[in-house]
Amino acid sequence: MKIAFTGNMFPYGKSLAYGGERILGYLAEALAKRGHDIYQFSIAGTEPSEGVKDYIPIHRDESSPADEYYLAVSEYATKHNILFDVYQCNYFGEKWGKATKCIAKVYSELVWNAWSHCKPWNNVEPKNIVSYSKLLQWDLMNRNVPSTMIHYGIPKDLYKPSYEHDGYAVWIAKMEGGKRPDLAIKLAKAAGLKIVIMGPPYNTNCFWQMVEPYLDDETVFWVRGVDDYQKWKIMSRAKVFISSNDNSWREHFGITNAEALACGTPIIAFNRINQECAIWTDQIIEEGKQGYFLNYLDSNDTDEILSKGVPLLAQIDKIERRACRERFEAMFTADLMASRYEYFYGQLLQNGDVDSMEINF
Repeated sequence: MKIAFTGNMFPYGKSLAYGGERILGYLAEALAKRGHDIYQFSIAGTEPSEGVKDYIPIHRDESSPADEYYLAVSEYATKHNILFDVYQCNYFGEKWGKATKCIAKVYSELVWNAWSHCKPWNNVEPKNIVSYSKLLQWDLMNRNVPSTMIHYGIPKDLYKPSYEHDGYAVWIAKMEGGKRPDLAIKLAKAAGLKIVIMGPPYNTNCFWQMVEPYLDDETVFWVRGVDDYQKWKIMSRAKVFISSNDNSWREHFGITNAEALACGTPIIAFNRINQECAIWTDQIIEEGKQGYFLNYLDSNDTDEILSKGVPLLAQIDKIERRACRERFEAMFTADLMASRYEYFYGQLLQNGDVDSMEINF
């Protein structure tokens, strides 16, 4: 297939990528490895994904109402006399123009979350929408936006698992208040564990309020932003990954959970009762097999968090680290993600637009 693939893939360099942008890069690479021609339309300065047929830099003008991605795809198709099989739209924002049949046979869009990308659909019937978790799919359905669910995936060999550990806990994420690194720190300290905090201080208030006061370079360490190699070295030797959040945060996937599984690292997964995260709804881990759920009512009740979390940490060594890696390989590799997209595209090309379809492999 010839696929016009838009979005900010590896905008900060491949080994330093965070968030959904890196998943786009992995998807483009995995589809290219599967023999498809990927034409990557990404923001200028992006590191092109490996194996793409062509990379076309996009110069965005935030003051303009135009959809620069669509215009670039249309101009490229005309210039090179290409009819793309698929126009895959993967970018943030509200500048949105639906592709016409003159440049692509079918159109598909990956939705980032339940809020940022729904407004343009007020006057457009949504078709061929992809959500990346069951939880996101349910939230979109509550907005009358049907979608097909395809989980995120990361390259199988990006992180090698370790089946031994060095006895410390780890926390990694974009440093945002809703992810509550301070709760992870308090929990680790209460359980007598050292903890390594990884993540650049995107939200400086979060860093100064929830991380800096605890740093002592004896029990609590901050490694700032890390590349893939540093992340692997630290996470693969951790006893446990603490995947924390608070009352306000409803995680729709959590790429770091998949990374921990890839490294063979068990997870303590925060999950607010009656406001479940994807790690619960999508069964990213199974209770007692790849980690434990810390199901809480109120993240402001530190006593509740510690009274529930400390006993879970005390038994984390019961988790078989090989089971973590097996869970990753069965559910969250980039090749699995690409094969599901490949199937999705094939069905669209054969049968036309869909509201939603089940992909069960």
